[in-house]
Amino acid sequence: MKSTLGKVLVIAALVAVAGGLATWLALGDDLAHAFSSPAEEAPPLTTPVTRGSVQKTVTGAGEVKPLSTEKLKPADSWHWLESFDAPLNKRVAAGTTLVTYANGETWTAPFDLVVTSYTLPEKNKGAVTKDNHFIEVKRIDSVNIVLAASETDLASLAEGQPVRVTMGADETRHYDGTISNINEVGTYGATGSTFTVTVQVPNDGSIKLGMSANLFITVAEATDVLTVPVSAVSGAGDAKFVSVYKDGALAQVPVTTGISDGTTVEVSGDMLHEGDAVVLNEAGGEAGGAAADAGAASSVSIVMS
Repeated sequence: MKSTLGKVLVIAALVAVAGGLATWLALGDDLAHAFSSPAEEAPPLTTPVTRGSVQKTVTGAGEVKPLSTEKLKPADSWHWLESFDAPLNKRVAAGTTLVTYANGETWTAPFDLVVTSYTLPEKNKGAVTKDNHFIEVKRIDSVNIVLAASETDLASLAEGQPVRVTMGADETRHYDGTISNINEVGTYGATGSTFTVTVQVPNDGSIKLGMSANLFITVAEATDVLTVPVSAVSGAGDAKFVSVYKDGALAQVPVTTGISDGTTVEVSGDMLHEGDAVVLNEAGGEAGGAAADAGAASSVSIVMS
């Protein structure tokens, strides 16, 4: 009986050993990998600190409108109409004859304009008073683009400020405009108050009413400064820093941020140097808060009418 039991135990032991050996043969590579020394971690994604310029720009888009809509009237007297010589809804250059009167006198355009309608006295066509003697025009020697700027953007804008303008018909060509007026009375809404800002652009004849326009207003600029991507800055307030990667080690370097264009931010600090490799943080991490605290987003969009 004992002999039989002994044989059974020996057989069971051999089966267990054989099973373990089979398992090891099947999983040996995986087990060896699992118990081997961990692989070296890949270095973090970095970018060098560079020296350059940063601009903070307010941008927007809107429609080209006339400088004004006016009813032109004779300066002193009027006469019976002989002919109306200007086309409707076409550009008419300053000095072009608009009207020829029956007595031979003419009335010329005082500025570049588009005639939209007219009411002038014709002989034997009934009485027309001087008040009804006019030509309705849209003035186009300069044009306006009107935008609704938020009260937060308003602090960066001022009358006389230069504006770079492109037209949807040809975005490669730039026009120089100027903020001509900022309305003193705002309109309150659920997202805050907005103020009407008018940009005036001289028209060389290539700008047509109703065109779409894109505006770029540089409200701050820093030149010859150290810059890093916004995503390289962590922290907030006076506790912002960048992580510098050198010789396989990371070091947190305190920085002060300045102007940002939403992608790049001006930085300064006694321990930061041009060419240092700074670590780029994951999108949506602490860097987002730091960028906002930096006063940043350059291309601040504003709704334009």
